[in-house]
Amino acid sequence: MKQKLILIDDEPKAGRLMERYLEDAYECHIFQDPLLAMDYFNQYGADLVITDMQMPNLTGAEVLAQIRARDKQIPVIVITAYSNVDNAIEVLRLGATDFVKKPFDIEELKIIIDKALNVSRIKAENQRLKQRLKAQQDQDERYKMIGTGGNMQKVYDIIAKIADIRCNVIIEGESGTGKELVARAIHFQSKSAQNPFIVIDCGALTDSLLQSELFGYEKGAFTGANKQKKGLLETASGGTLFLDEICNISDNMQTKLLRVVQEQQITRVGGLEAIDIDVRFVVATNQPMDKMVQEGRFRHDLYHRLNVINIQVPPLRSRLEDIPLLTEALVQRFANKYHRNIKGFDPQSSQLLMTYHWPGNVRELSNIIERAVALSDSEMLHLEEIPVSVSAPGQSCSDQIDVDQPTLSELEKRYILKLLNANNDNREQTAAILGINKSTLWRKLKDYQV
Repeated sequence: MKQKLILIDDEPKAGRLMERYLEDAYECHIFQDPLLAMDYFNQYGADLVITDMQMPNLTGAEVLAQIRARDKQIPVIVITAYSNVDNAIEVLRLGATDFVKKPFDIEELKIIIDKALNVSRIKAENQRLKQRLKAQQDQDERYKMIGTGGNMQKVYDIIAKIADIRCNVIIEGESGTGKELVARAIHFQSKSAQNPFIVIDCGALTDSLLQSELFGYEKGAFTGANKQKKGLLETASGGTLFLDEICNISDNMQTKLLRVVQEQQITRVGGLEAIDIDVRFVVATNQPMDKMVQEGRFRHDLYHRLNVINIQVPPLRSRLEDIPLLTEALVQRFANKYHRNIKGFDPQSSQLLMTYHWPGNVRELSNIIERAVALSDSEMLHLEEIPVSVSAPGQSCSDQIDVDQPTLSELEKRYILKLLNANNDNREQTAAILGINKSTLWRKLKDYQV
């Protein structure tokens, strides 16, 4: 496809000359009236503009100013019979890409045009790469898995081993533990990271909607099918399909899905042609699937096809040592989101977060921190910003806190020692996580006779 040039010159000969020598290589639009040229540009755009300097209605400088107000990047070449150093400097200062004196050599002009378009193309590609990189970084930050404890390390180890093996995976864990994060980590650490990662919530769709979403449909397959639609299984080919809460799908859909997993082929709704796909299936459930199989609520053959690798995501209450890191990351995320200068929770509130039983897991922690950040009027987050359900004494986790109702000092001691152990006795790292200096930590450890 030819690149589009707008050529503006009130002298008809100049326009015809440029058109004759450039039309083979470019799509040329010639204007003698700069006002008409700008109307066209504002409506249809262009890849490059060449404009004369001295013209009625608008000067070349005014044309340049209008183009730059709309587009900072498009190349603009100014041609004039009145050339001197001052004119050249002024036009370039206004944003012209280059400056050519009349009478011009058409071959030289073509070289200048090609160079300007190449530079423009490279800049545009760099901008797209930067935008893609930023989007990837934003995604990495949003979906980053956080935790250094032993329970999470087991999850990381499995992900590292299987990321490049396109085997199917079942991820089990309570609601809010981060099962989708595990699925994303598997995909984006694999060689297929540039291929699609498609998410579908099986619990949010009826059977018929889920079928049309997964398999797609042909035109006329049912009322309202006005055109052919590619399904998510086709879209995900070469990448990963993440089926969240797969335990909610019907027996009929389980049967249809089994054939797809086995054969790596689909047929659109209302279609006859078998379409080959290459999809890695990663599924998640908040119910033990082996129990569902035993109870006859899930097909054993589909279960075994999917259960090549099984990953158990631990609940937050079993990895309390990760709460400081999670809290720090979430506070930063929501502080950025709401444009707040917030450093974190005060020590008493931080300890309180360590004593709650977290039935909603990381999702609940995220919700509480977002609320605290949104409502806070100071740099430090305090108890009053934490919901009553978290701060109520009756809500503390009995399997994490002794029933002897320990004092705040005792809770602090237990928390520090547990965190120190989680960091392999690295006192500098422990102090950094606690938000205190090393000498304070040494003094506390001395008091604890450690």
